[in-house]
Amino acid sequence: MAEPVFTAITFSPVTEFIEKTRKLRDLYGSSFILSYLADSVCGAARQALGEDAVISPARINIRMGTPDQIVIQGDFTEAQARAAFLQAWGQIMDACRAWVCTERQEWIDNHYKQWVQARSWPDSPAHTLPWDRDWQQWKTHAWEFFWVQRPSISEALAAIVEEESDRDWVGINWVGESSTLSGADAIAWPGLGLNIAPKRRSMAEADQQIRSFFEVLNQKIGAAILEDDLANFRQDPAARLRTLATRYEVGLPGAEAADHPEHSTLRKKLAEALGEAIVTHREQLSIPELTKRLFTLRTVARTIPDLARQRGDDSLLEELPKSFKEVNLWKTDLPMGWFRGDGDRAGHHIRDITQNPATAAQNLSGFSHQMRRWGKGLKDSFDQNQGRIVFAGGDDFLGVFHPAENPGQAIAWLCRFKENVWHRGDGGIEDIKPVTPSVGFVWASSQVPQRDILQHCELAEQTAKHSGRDRLCLRVLFSSGTYLEWTCPWWLLPKIVGGYCDRHARSPHRPHPKHQNWTHLYNDVATLKARHGFRGNHQVALALFNLYFVDPDTGEALLEGNPEALFGAHSLLWTQDSQSGILSDDLKDAGLDQQQAAFNAWVIALAEVGFHLFNPTDQTQADHRTAA
Repeated sequence: MAEPVFTAITFSPVTEFIEKTRKLRDLYGSSFILSYLADSVCGAARQALGEDAVISPARINIRMGTPDQIVIQGDFTEAQARAAFLQAWGQIMDACRAWVCTERQEWIDNHYKQWVQARSWPDSPAHTLPWDRDWQQWKTHAWEFFWVQRPSISEALAAIVEEESDRDWVGINWVGESSTLSGADAIAWPGLGLNIAPKRRSMAEADQQIRSFFEVLNQKIGAAILEDDLANFRQDPAARLRTLATRYEVGLPGAEAADHPEHSTLRKKLAEALGEAIVTHREQLSIPELTKRLFTLRTVARTIPDLARQRGDDSLLEELPKSFKEVNLWKTDLPMGWFRGDGDRAGHHIRDITQNPATAAQNLSGFSHQMRRWGKGLKDSFDQNQGRIVFAGGDDFLGVFHPAENPGQAIAWLCRFKENVWHRGDGGIEDIKPVTPSVGFVWASSQVPQRDILQHCELAEQTAKHSGRDRLCLRVLFSSGTYLEWTCPWWLLPKIVGGYCDRHARSPHRPHPKHQNWTHLYNDVATLKARHGFRGNHQVALALFNLYFVDPDTGEALLEGNPEALFGAHSLLWTQDSQSGILSDDLKDAGLDQQQAAFNAWVIALAEVGFHLFNPTDQTQADHRTAA
């Protein structure tokens, strides 16, 4: 009997590919590309070894959210895996480049003649463009591919982690202008790579050509979006044009436009507005950045060869939204709530459930199925009236709430997240997950750039993990870039929000929402801080906490009133059985002074963040001088 063999596959750089995002469309596009590449490898493995060959990721009816770590039962060679991966990536690159060249052919032809006449580029029958080499470099060298085979799943997983840690990635040496986002990669325009002598090089001339290229590209992209949109309203395209004109605040050139859907002026203005959602004339994107954006265009996706399409399905187009309203930033002066999270120690859990060779495949497949179904369910079930889930790939997810005067709706959802969202499956049926969630929530001013918000979401999530996991980090982000944050375990959050008692209208048993004026706690904490009231002791913070907070169900104090017992082994500050502690367990063995300082800081942060997020009355978001 032949010895069993298991193949593990992954690729890099994944985090780096998605971290540099200035728009949600970048994030959506990069996440979808990663899922598409992983799914392509899985599809090739199933074709070669059978439908049941891929143990993880589990197969469900969507590509989005396919994890980049793949485990296959059987001999799926490195050559087969690498070929499938590079073919999928190459097809994406080719489709994006071909679409740009086709849509910008007139611009390219005119400038190609100028480059040849100026002897900046050699003429050739194939009309090879200066940027062709760079596209080819990105097709060939953008990724590092890792492949191992071992006789058991646990050994394969350990080996792939070790293989990935021994990185040997070789970057591309770029020559040319820098992208406005990354600063390291050259700007994606057909003149990238022109052979111009330093004495004849004119940065002003190159900049003018780059700007004109992106201006026309913006128009072409917008026109493609508009035509695709109007195709869904063939019965009354004029009405659809009026609706789009109103939505994007594009003035109608006259009454005639309402009755003539072919009116060129209106279409041009709408194309400009729609194109702004993907590429603005002010942006100067690199080749991978441009690819991320173009991949989200349905007109480009139609040209990408797709194995599913060969089976009579069109899954790639089905997963791309017909409209990207849900992942575009609203034009509003109101703040917005963003959240990002994932499961805690999922890698440790996978190692634990794959130690027994007899059950490893079943356990890993079951866990993958559970988390991928949950991710799909989160996206499908999230109330569209309160916000959008941008992506949910298993235990990794990102969402945004609609602009609002205050985050009350978002906080209410977060208060019931672990019990009513994380531990729920299809149809709201209880589905206990073997890992806990950590989430970062950012309440941000509309004046904060979107890429800054996305970075703060990730940082808030990491704070939640570093503070003990199984908890939420709430971060208030101001337009100046400063922020306030506070972390809380899931079980305590609804008790804090619902158990606040205003000192001027205290209920002996159950607080009433109208009495929750967090300004009083905020002012008390600010006064005590100014007088150094928290320095060197924790009695003040404990007394203040118990003065303002009670259990909303029982009316009793949430924390032990005895200051001496607060840091004891059985205190709620530390994890008790399956209930996470208020503070990180790393502090349990620290000195008393460190524990006191951590508890004081937690109470102070609660007052400052609660003032901005938990007040039922509208509060004007003002910058805070003590913000980080």
